[in-house]
Amino acid sequence: MLPFIVGFAGIGAALAGGALQRRWGRLRQVCRGLLVSYVTLALILGGAEAYLRCCFADSENIISLATENWLARYWRTNSLGFRDREWTPADWEGKTTVIVLGDSFAAGWGIADPADRFSDVLASYLGDQYAVINLGVYGTATPEQLEILKNYPLKDPDVVILQYFLNDINYAGLKLGLLPTPPTTPDWVQESHLGNFLYWRLLVPSTPQSEFYQRWWEWSYAAYDNVGIWSVHQQEINEFVDYVQSIGARLIVVIFPNLTEIVHSVPYVDRVEQAFQARGVTDILKLFDDAAAWDPNDLMVSRRDSHASISFNHHVGETLYRRFFAP
Repeated sequence: MLPFIVGFAGIGAALAGGALQRRWGRLRQVCRGLLVSYVTLALILGGAEAYLRCCFADSENIISLATENWLARYWRTNSLGFRDREWTPADWEGKTTVIVLGDSFAAGWGIADPADRFSDVLASYLGDQYAVINLGVYGTATPEQLEILKNYPLKDPDVVILQYFLNDINYAGLKLGLLPTPPTTPDWVQESHLGNFLYWRLLVPSTPQSEFYQRWWEWSYAAYDNVGIWSVHQQEINEFVDYVQSIGARLIVVIFPNLTEIVHSVPYVDRVEQAFQARGVTDILKLFDDAAAWDPNDLMVSRRDSHASISFNHHVGETLYRRFFAP
């Protein structure tokens, strides 16, 4: 980014010098005309940079600078690093305790107000006799979520809700060294908010990175068909179930399909369901039928953020209550 700034400033200095010199009148007139255009362009670029840096915030599937702005504006965590209120043993004493685990879907990626997450919607239905604790952390998978559950101060919850998403198998692929490596992002992309915006919105669709992101889901689906990766991930699921059963908690599993390819992801949602059923888990909410009935514009946060929308989060929270908690 520095070479661009130096070069742009150099052009401005050259135009200013040409506009001020008195030896060549024709050159002075041309430079003065170009200097007006230069100043206009500089103001436009400076204004765009200032707006995107200080005002614009947008949740996306990738960690762009706009997403970092969104996180800075809306993402607040408690002392333990979870996007939830501060909990103490006194807060859950005498109540039915529900721990919600998962990744960005559970944590509420793209949801500005945590009250609109499915966990909080469920809590509103359950009332004050329940303590619903959200331990969702974006970017985590089943083994990491198990460690979060083990390390949390509440050791004997009554209910554990595991939110599962189909990219959770990527952790197993990472352990086996089979996770594909994304293309390197140029350094200048992180140095300018305007450059970052243009890179992810305009340049990436015409670069090899675009093909990588398009093929990412193809790799994830193929991982379920890979005996080695699936066996490792199945063991991760078994270890999670073993621990929840060992503490005597009821386990409810909520499986989100790929909201951009709902039908394509059905066989893999079914396979995950069967893995839990094989361990005796019957409280399973598969959301592909629910999601398929929704207009994509209402189902997802936005065109650039394929997480569940506020409306669909409310639907999931209400469905959880009706299916597994209502009298």
